[in-house]
Amino acid sequence: MLIDCDGCARRADGCSGCPLTALFDETSPASGLVAAEVEAIEVLARAGFDVEVLAAPARPGTARRRGARRVA
Repeated sequence: MLIDCDGCARRADGCSGCPLTALFDETSPASGLVAAEVEAIEVLARAGFDVEVLAAPARPGTARRRGARRVA
């Protein structure tokens, strides 16, 4: 695969939302993607989709009621 950012029509204005920028930036949520996920992003981008990688939401903890008892 050849990546040529110099020929990109959206260069400068679109760099912050570009999936390639996200893949190469270590602070990006995309930096921990596995090969299959990167390939899926490439396929969607080639198909014309505007791909944006978002950080995974934090999982909420399980709330316990105080004083709740389990009775068998």
